[in-house]
Amino acid sequence: MLLERVRLKTFGCFQQRDFELSKGINLIFGPNFSGKSTLVNAIFFTLTGKPIVPRVDAAAIKSAKAFSGTAGLQFVVNDETYLLFRGTRRRFQLRQKQDEAWHIVFDDKRVKVVEDMLKEKFGIMHDRLALTAFLREGEIFEFLARQPSTRRDILYALLGIDKLIEVRERFIDARRLAKRERGRIQSHQNSMRYNAPNPNKSEIENIETRLKKLETLYSMETGDAELIAEWKKNREQIQKQVDKLTKESSETLSGFKDLNQLQEMIKTIEEAVEKARGIEKEREILIQKIGSHNSQVTAITNVCNTLKTLLENGDGHCPTCQQKIEREVVEKIIQEKDTDKIHLTKELETFEKTLSEQTDDLQSRKELEQRLQILKTCATRLEQIAHEIDKYKTEITKLTTQLNNKGMSESTTETDSDESFAQLDKGQLKKQIDSDRKKLQKLRQDEAVQLDRLKRLQKVNLEAEQVESTTLSLELACAGVEKTIDTLQRQILKPAEKELHHWLEEMKLFQKGRIDLQRQHLLPSIQIDGEDRSLMLLSGSEKMFLYLCFKVALSKVLGNTGFFVLDDPTLHLDGERKTLMVDFIRQLSEEHQVIMTSYDEDVRKGLEGANLIEMKREQ
Repeated sequence: MLLERVRLKTFGCFQQRDFELSKGINLIFGPNFSGKSTLVNAIFFTLTGKPIVPRVDAAAIKSAKAFSGTAGLQFVVNDETYLLFRGTRRRFQLRQKQDEAWHIVFDDKRVKVVEDMLKEKFGIMHDRLALTAFLREGEIFEFLARQPSTRRDILYALLGIDKLIEVRERFIDARRLAKRERGRIQSHQNSMRYNAPNPNKSEIENIETRLKKLETLYSMETGDAELIAEWKKNREQIQKQVDKLTKESSETLSGFKDLNQLQEMIKTIEEAVEKARGIEKEREILIQKIGSHNSQVTAITNVCNTLKTLLENGDGHCPTCQQKIEREVVEKIIQEKDTDKIHLTKELETFEKTLSEQTDDLQSRKELEQRLQILKTCATRLEQIAHEIDKYKTEITKLTTQLNNKGMSESTTETDSDESFAQLDKGQLKKQIDSDRKKLQKLRQDEAVQLDRLKRLQKVNLEAEQVESTTLSLELACAGVEKTIDTLQRQILKPAEKELHHWLEEMKLFQKGRIDLQRQHLLPSIQIDGEDRSLMLLSGSEKMFLYLCFKVALSKVLGNTGFFVLDDPTLHLDGERKTLMVDFIRQLSEEHQVIMTSYDEDVRKGLEGANLIEMKREQ
């Protein structure tokens, strides 16, 4: 990508102006407050949609009192000329030059759609550009001060394996849950020991047959009177159970007509709760916006205080660069920052009010969820009651049929009964019948327990097989993702290390110095003469040269866009180091387009012959 022209309208300190760029070196030269950094910011903003300074809102880089600001960038890719416009209010337009005329090929305001298009068509990504193609003031110190984990995350994003890392973490979490579930199921299996099927089935059949004979003999002895009385008594007891369950069902409904009406209410509440689920996400977004606005208000306040202190300084010069302070310019900046602060404060008050309202809505949703849980419990109990009532009614119907069946004692003769029972009197028959009934009831209960235990054990065994299969799949998936990540790191970082050491040798820095990018995660230290040395202990100029070499090396292996934009790389360098930096820029410009800013006359003389863009302070 070759940058040809930058076009600005109500952007920063510029109302409307174009800047021509050329191949090789482009030197943006001028004093402080002349707009050099604004031009660098415009190039970065046009390509990425974000200011080059982190945590700054895009609306803050427009001109004061302007509705919006627009930055345009004309560039060439594969012999095709494009013109890219981006506004601070998210408006985006891409034009292509065909037959000496500009044609619109893309026009949209959706941020995600725009970034995806730029990535697919030109390979433009915010993080990669920020770390490989641009250098802003103070960036190196912020980068080296980051935690190793933060530098590691930046590395993963640059290598394009951040999504693989996320997938791996999800696999690891799922594997952890699967192992925990496997342990729980194994423990459950141990507590449900089951030996063999219930051997009492044949005994139950024998007792049922014997009991039937005893009841026949007893009915013949009593003329069915006592047996009929017992059947009636049983029916009355069962009817009492039905009445009790019916009363409990009526109490459980508590104002609802029937179970169907209760289930409709549950469905209505579930729909209401589902609609309210988006409140939590909106509330989190509001909290992030409030935090962002608070940070911006604090940052603006600090800038205003710093500028006011600068105005109150008696000697009238900048303590950093010793340039004379333009009082009117600084006062104008303070006024603009105060206006921005008032606007942000009003938006912050609106966000906080909305957050309070959504908090109240969230509390109402929680009350609905509690009500929903109570109603679901009631519905479950009502279904159980209905099942029990149906079972008891079936028994009542059976007893009623037996009472209505008058031919039972007449169709049975004593010869059908066991001869061993024929010698028993009525009292003995009754005692034997009661004993067999108790025994039969106990055997049936044991059989029901055994069958239930067998079903539950079979279900648990099936769950154990499924969890074991899932755990094995997750193990294989984790190993595969980990191997892919290691392979990608080796394929990209090894060439980056080679390129970095090439540039260090070209600049004659750190004799016998080595850097292991795979082990150290983006420059936390350098090995000099066999000993690790923290980059924080290097001099400012050494840090700058090493950091620029690192950018060039990483840019090459990740696919350089064809240019570098460096904001005042010679700041705070002595004469010897400035000369070395100029040589570095010239070597870099042999293969890449270089755009850099400076206010140093020595740099201007050293880069004689470069495309010079002179900047003056706007009145």
